[in-house]
Amino acid sequence: MAQKPLTLTKVNQIYSLFESGAMISEIVQKTGTNRETIRQYLLKRYTPAQKRKLVKKNFHQLKGQDSPNWKGGREVTKEGYIRLWLTRRETILEHRKIMQDHLGRKLEKFEVVHHINGNNADNRIENLELTTYSEDIRRHQLARYGKTAS
Repeated sequence: MAQKPLTLTKVNQIYSLFESGAMISEIVQKTGTNRETIRQYLLKRYTPAQKRKLVKKNFHQLKGQDSPNWKGGREVTKEGYIRLWLTRRETILEHRKIMQDHLGRKLEKFEVVHHINGNNADNRIENLELTTYSEDIRRHQLARYGKTAS
């Protein structure tokens, strides 16, 4: 048995909901009809190109914390360090941020935060030590080869 044609108010409701960005499933719930009927009415009024343009206009990509792919703004680098996303473009390594917060100032470029136990993901303050680049190299040379750099 075929469905009765929709009233003019229902048809206009379908068009206004679609133009405002509602998905087909939402239109089905609000109008009380089925998907195929909605599809047929939309095909009568809009060309496929017009439909694509409307959908693109109303589509809003969720960003940041609203995104279902959000992982807390943290990622692990291939070296095993934890990187924090402060803004869309600005990142900082977590161990440097923890040391900055502990000291109450920004770190200088020549300052290096050394992981005492060698685990780059272990960012407890008791495992972090502030050193210089040359001191850090010397420590790593000692740990690897048992000798100092010449």
